[in-house]
Amino acid sequence: MTRPLHTPVARACLAALALAAPLLPAQAEGNAPWSLFGDALEAAAGIKAFGYLQLGISRNDMSTHDQAAGGHSNFPVVGAADEGLQLNALHVGFERSITTNILPRITPIPGPVPWEFSWGFRTELMVGRNGLPAGMIGFDADWGVNRMPAGVAPGSNRQNHVAMPQVFAQFYVPVGQGLAFTVGRFGSGVGRDIPPPWRPGPQVFYTHTYALVSQPDQVTGVLGSLNLLRNELGFLAAELGVVNGRQNWTDNNGSKSLIGALRWRSTDMATWVDYSFMRGNEQNDMSRVSAPQMPIARLISPRGQLREHHSFSVAFKPADTLQVNAELVLGRQKGDGQPGTIDVLTFDPAKGNFFAGARYSGLNAQVVYSSSPTLRYGLRAETFRDRGGVALFPVTAVPGDFNAVTAGLSWDLNPNVTLRPELRHDWQSHHHGIKAFGAGTASRQTTVSVDAVIHF
Repeated sequence: MTRPLHTPVARACLAALALAAPLLPAQAEGNAPWSLFGDALEAAAGIKAFGYLQLGISRNDMSTHDQAAGGHSNFPVVGAADEGLQLNALHVGFERSITTNILPRITPIPGPVPWEFSWGFRTELMVGRNGLPAGMIGFDADWGVNRMPAGVAPGSNRQNHVAMPQVFAQFYVPVGQGLAFTVGRFGSGVGRDIPPPWRPGPQVFYTHTYALVSQPDQVTGVLGSLNLLRNELGFLAAELGVVNGRQNWTDNNGSKSLIGALRWRSTDMATWVDYSFMRGNEQNDMSRVSAPQMPIARLISPRGQLREHHSFSVAFKPADTLQVNAELVLGRQKGDGQPGTIDVLTFDPAKGNFFAGARYSGLNAQVVYSSSPTLRYGLRAETFRDRGGVALFPVTAVPGDFNAVTAGLSWDLNPNVTLRPELRHDWQSHHHGIKAFGAGTASRQTTVSVDAVIHF
């Protein structure tokens, strides 16, 4: 028996506000210990300390009481994975910024070309439910604190995980119109959303798109970012990098992957156009690894099996109070269909169904209206076609089309505390009766959620 959706958004907002309230006075007085520490560190060494606490409450109308007591009962919804109260993240970091006119993985920026070499770094540590997808195979995903009990699916027991989402050095080189390098472990920058978000408050929505699940999250390697054009036609930057693979500290097949982007901005920075991609083999070569690197790499093969992901996005402001974003995603996982090339989730020795490849695509768009500097309303619609069931794992392995409409708002109680209530409806199509919601019992779901994001 499923539960009716009777928890109002207002009640969830009040609960999140109660969680955030104890932090308000200290920050408003400007004498919080973290603030004093961060100011002293920045003044002495140019290193900025930052962090946030994200707590969420969520509920859907499809899961049973017993299902809701476990983890990931909102799946395949991403972001608010659990029902009830969850610690999304306690996230802290340190950064020494480079002096630059290009922000790697994000955007070229206006201003003169710096003519001095500059270097910096960024390191982060996270604990919470977001630590599970942030873990990198061969690094923090293998730490003892993150080990799951025998026979327990990752995340199903509401265990909080520890991760270091980004650890990298950056260098600005005064070449041409500005060149920067990023070396280490970092968010790929492929796709409209950039995980992991170290300051999620400005994003109106608590939950994420299906496109974000499909795109590469973190990578290990080197990325070059170069300004190509800076004149009355706008700003154009290009990026190209060589990395181990998706979420991969330890290479699982002996071949590297490419990431890259082209990013154009209008001179007033009101219009952004981006194309970004990742391309490389993602299969597990069992002559190089002792076990498949699940859940990121599901294929086993002694031969290269190409995975590629392409994102085209645009953002513009038709008015000062209105912003529109849209993204088109195209991707595929190749498979040669030969003996030895298997998907560990679907392979049946009796059938000999060796993996022969699959494609996916998605489209999402959102409109955000700012009624004041502290209050923003958003509406988002999306559809994602994954009829081969390869792009949305591990949130779901069900093949078909996934659709969602989300309404949300972002309310800044002060510069350091943001509330984001949200109402979301998801449904499947072309799924041939295989249901993804309510632990496989439903083909649609309505979810009401709210989170509090407290920056320090």
